[in-house]
Amino acid sequence: MNRAARLVSRLVPRGSLRANVLMLMSGTALGQALLLATAPILTRLFAPATFGAFGAYLSLAAILGSLSTLRFDYALMLPREEEEAASLLGAALLSAAVVSLAVLAAALPLRRAVMTALRIEALGGWIMALPASILSFGAFQAFNSWVLRHKEFARSSAAQGARALSIAAVQLGSGFLSSGPGGLVMGAAGGDVVAAMLLAGGVRRRHGQLLRRAFRIDRIVRAARAYREFPFYSAPQNLLNAVSQHLPLLLLAKFFGPAVAGFYVLAVRSVQAPLNLFLNSLRQAFFQKASELHNRGGDTVTLFRRTTLRLLAMAAPPTLAVLLFGPRLFAFVLGSRWLTAGVYARWLVLWQGLMFANVPAVFFAQVLRKQRQVLLVDIVLLVARALAIVAGGLRRDPLLAVVLYSVAGVAVNLFMIAWVGWLLRPGRAA
Repeated sequence: MNRAARLVSRLVPRGSLRANVLMLMSGTALGQALLLATAPILTRLFAPATFGAFGAYLSLAAILGSLSTLRFDYALMLPREEEEAASLLGAALLSAAVVSLAVLAAALPLRRAVMTALRIEALGGWIMALPASILSFGAFQAFNSWVLRHKEFARSSAAQGARALSIAAVQLGSGFLSSGPGGLVMGAAGGDVVAAMLLAGGVRRRHGQLLRRAFRIDRIVRAARAYREFPFYSAPQNLLNAVSQHLPLLLLAKFFGPAVAGFYVLAVRSVQAPLNLFLNSLRQAFFQKASELHNRGGDTVTLFRRTTLRLLAMAAPPTLAVLLFGPRLFAFVLGSRWLTAGVYARWLVLWQGLMFANVPAVFFAQVLRKQRQVLLVDIVLLVARALAIVAGGLRRDPLLAVVLYSVAGVAVNLFMIAWVGWLLRPGRAA
């Protein structure tokens, strides 16, 4: 056990949610801090339009990648039997391969039409990196869920730290070489490849014999059928959620050009970065803890309420700071040409703050297997967000589009918290 792990074990009870989150954070903190530190350099090396084209690539990768594992990576956390969970890992990896091949087949004839429609011709041939990004991201998600099932939080933390370091190194080097959006794409795709390979190697060494038994097509099909609500309901729900989150950037690029999309990208990334330093670790540890507690018939209501209130309290100070000083902070830290991104951030931080506190609600909805209802909620959210951006586009007002988009996100996140809290009342969760 390293020094960081010993410190964590002294401060908090071993195996608690807090200890697991801190363990995950201990390895990712350095990488995330490095990404934050490089942001002011990257914003001076790359123009807003370049960030806009890169943001469009990330949005397409996130939307398509949301289907990569068909959510079998979430399902593998739930079985009591190890062989069934291992078969679900095989289903997740097989799904990622099939989805990436389907994207490759579609990208060959459609790539030019997509770039023209979104006004991101600057990407050029780099759009063909999408299948590789989707495959590596899906593999990373699948192996990461497996190591978290086995409470190997330090390994997950190390992989995510390596991912962040790889992204920062490649993007900085590409920026100094004036490589355009291709350098940003290489960094993002390369980070997922590094993280997936690190996790895959460790999983093979420790669980190779189990996986060889479980990675049989009959067992994979049987396990996939047993958890078919994940591909049938959770995967479409995840796709809709990804579309609703990334739709504004694609529509902003279409209506207003890549420079406005670039302002939006930096606004979202800058607001998300400090929250994600904790949130990514919380997501992974919380789902494992919530699944375990639910299987034991434990007090899920207290876990939900306590975690939600703590997250609201944590989100309040940075939300207030961005509301009061957003434009000036962006202009000072990132450069004067990014002041508009700070204006956008003032509104986006409201949605992001509530999404930060919404993690327990989202995960308990999965644990309670309410995928169909969540799918309906996300359909409503997608329609509301699309209408918001179109309204701003028709008025030729990008700020109006951002404001309406954020308001829609705030309303739905509040509803989700209230609804799941009602579901978890004594006598209802069962």
